[in-house]
Amino acid sequence: MTHASILLKGFNDVCSKRMLERAFRDVHVDTCVSVLEDYATAELPDFGGEHMRISSTQLRERPYADVDWNTITPLDEDLIERMRPYEAVYLLMQGRYGLHADIPYEERKHLYVQHLRYWNHVLITKRIDLSFHFTLPHQCYDYVIYGLCKLRGIPLFYLDRCYIMDACFLVDEIEEPGKELAKKMVELRTRYPDASHLVPLTPKFEEYYAAQTQRDEEPWNLFKCGKPGLQRSFVRRWTGVAAKMLFHRPRQFISLVFSLQFWKRKWTQHNTARLYDRFVTVPDLSQPYIYFPLHQQPEATTCPMGGVFADQELCVQLLAAHLPPGVRIYVKEHPAQGEICRSMEFYRAFHEIPSVTLVPRSQDTFGLMKNAIAVATITGTAGYECLFRGTPALLFGHRFTQYAPGVHCIRTSESCAHAVRCILEEREKPTLHDMRLFLKAVEDCSFPYVGGPKSPYESRSFEEKADIMGDKIAEKVRHIVGISGTLSS
Repeated sequence: MTHASILLKGFNDVCSKRMLERAFRDVHVDTCVSVLEDYATAELPDFGGEHMRISSTQLRERPYADVDWNTITPLDEDLIERMRPYEAVYLLMQGRYGLHADIPYEERKHLYVQHLRYWNHVLITKRIDLSFHFTLPHQCYDYVIYGLCKLRGIPLFYLDRCYIMDACFLVDEIEEPGKELAKKMVELRTRYPDASHLVPLTPKFEEYYAAQTQRDEEPWNLFKCGKPGLQRSFVRRWTGVAAKMLFHRPRQFISLVFSLQFWKRKWTQHNTARLYDRFVTVPDLSQPYIYFPLHQQPEATTCPMGGVFADQELCVQLLAAHLPPGVRIYVKEHPAQGEICRSMEFYRAFHEIPSVTLVPRSQDTFGLMKNAIAVATITGTAGYECLFRGTPALLFGHRFTQYAPGVHCIRTSESCAHAVRCILEEREKPTLHDMRLFLKAVEDCSFPYVGGPKSPYESRSFEEKADIMGDKIAEKVRHIVGISGTLSS
């Protein structure tokens, strides 16, 4: 039997043990390093070899408090220099933990160096052969692991879950999620060359198609975000919050209520959110426009999936530079975006672009998609839903939807100019036949995810779905470690 040492990250849910043991059943795991939340109740898989557990909670709150750095392999110039591209993304990503106060550069840099040194040591001393993550690397320390694995040639892959269709992909490059879809689309276009050939879909995917093309509604399994209630006055908004904190966390309440710095920060955040509302104008849907819905931040959908376009204003500035006079850009704030991770400068950057109109938070997103000449997004769902309405999309980030018909991937100024020409001059639009082909490609290339909301169109049991996931992962593992032949039962 082939031997391997592995690093697992984030497998905290109840399906993990069954799924992982099935995934690695043809491999003798000598060493398993598991990064788990402190609250995780899932049982660890029984691989038989050494099993090292590391707290991801501690990695975020008190990183390496118990580490004796005299025992950890030091860093050298070569490794630090080769990790520069990942360092730049990490320093931006670290802001997700500075929700109530900015994290100084020196502190971000210090934490980065600690992560780099510690995980480089683990990969070397534990002789890790592959790393498997529950989700894409976006919690800082796991992004460092991602970079180190890339540099050292250690295979790393993760689950890319698409809840809106109960689909899951195995991904090894953040920039190329679901890359198998491109080849599958070529195959399907040959099999179903035109709209006269009906593309068959399973009930689950047929339901998604109907929801998008017939009912103008969100799919049954979409996660519903709570609205932040920014329309209320400052006093009304925070009186209720303060009452709850006084009851549940009295010590924290006392420390904050008498903190001038706390109230100054909250007042600034409140005024920032209200600034957006002062800038908004009800849009004219009869004139030509491109719809750009803002992403909620901080989220993995912008960093790292957005690459350099994690700064959302860069997308709109680039797009505006290539639009002809008379075509506007309607920018809408995310309905769940609260007062954090926004600044007055952020909203002013959009407001100062002559072709941009900030639209009310309450504006119907389906109406904006349907009447737009295109939808621009980093990785958002709107850039996928619009395709079912015959509206092309401009995608600035990296998502499996980049392989869908009607999507223009924007990487350079030239690609943005080309996309605008295709949309405005050549009138390129996706068809419903195109979208059925793409849904079929997703159906064929993905597998069901055992967690998340349960589909009313899914007849398979929890155990059956976990086994399917395990088998799909096993195929990937066997390919990495060089095992040929069929899967063992």
